[in-house]
Amino acid sequence: PRRGEYGLGARNETVARPTPSIHHNKLRLSYKERRSDGEPAPPGCDFARNGLNSGVQDLIHIDLKVKSEHRLCGKQYDGEMQLYYLHQYGNLEAMGILINGDGTEENGHFQILLDYFQEKFDADKQLCERKQQRARALFKSRTYGRDSKEEEDGMVSQQQTKRLRGGTSIETSEGADGMAMDEFESQGDDFKAADAESSSSLSSMLFHKIHNRFLSLINRQRDTKELRWDPLEPMDIYRSIHFWAYSGSTTEPPCMEDVKWRIVDVPFTITPNQLIQLKKLMFDHVDPTSCRKTSTHYDESNARPVQPYRGGATYRCRRSNYASDMERAAAGGRRKGFVLRENWKGVDMHPYFDPEFPDV
Repeated sequence: PRRGEYGLGARNETVARPTPSIHHNKLRLSYKERRSDGEPAPPGCDFARNGLNSGVQDLIHIDLKVKSEHRLCGKQYDGEMQLYYLHQYGNLEAMGILINGDGTEENGHFQILLDYFQEKFDADKQLCERKQQRARALFKSRTYGRDSKEEEDGMVSQQQTKRLRGGTSIETSEGADGMAMDEFESQGDDFKAADAESSSSLSSMLFHKIHNRFLSLINRQRDTKELRWDPLEPMDIYRSIHFWAYSGSTTEPPCMEDVKWRIVDVPFTITPNQLIQLKKLMFDHVDPTSCRKTSTHYDESNARPVQPYRGGATYRCRRSNYASDMERAAAGGRRKGFVLRENWKGVDMHPYFDPEFPDV
């Protein structure tokens, strides 16, 4: 895998940042398509068996779903991270990494991604709240203005009636006008106070946002390496180079066919609290324009139902079939690396993880 130059830190901390977006059925992290070699390189991966389009393919986006859209031997997982790669000649490859939500230790690398989406979630929510505050202030201004006009018209009408009856003097009329003006000015002061209160609320919200952001940066204490977030980090995310594979389609319209899917045979693990945060990001997000929730989830899932098997080639790549280039080099160039089980290595020579359903 190629790590790329993208990161999830502040704009002055990274070369480039992917774009987070929260859709009705997923979280998406989008990478800008490269049109020249001088542009920042997104993460990439070199897939085997991709025909004439052999070579490192650029990552175009990452989708997160709850629950998993793929199942292994009938088992559905708590979530799935799908990575879509597009080669310069148009070949589309997709990788699915399954997620277990029962871990006992926080997945630090995945938490960076959750925090990145949390910033988008909070920003959209604050835009909605500001819009609602402006609407309330406008409603109050119109209400105060209408009431003041009605009262002023009532005072004038009473004065005219008294004059017609001859029961009042000019001095009394002028006093009534003064009373009406005093009441109008008093209500105007009330509106100004309400407007000041709204402005104070906005200032307070902005202060808390800046304060919380500052505390978050202090607590994370990330260095530059961590800010360059790697979607195929070998311990927390991408824990095996082996997979189940088939030729299928994208999992949402237009359901483009001839997508080569590889489902990594070792899921990664997050804690129940991280799974809850992932669900809230998807299910509780509000559109900043309409202030309505965007999710169309059902039964705490936004995954497409499993589709029936339509035939076609499927295969599984195991450790007995393939060892990484690094492992083969360490074994003196042997095709399958070390023969002894205790000498097997995982991604980038990290510890080897046993796959799900090893005997299937």
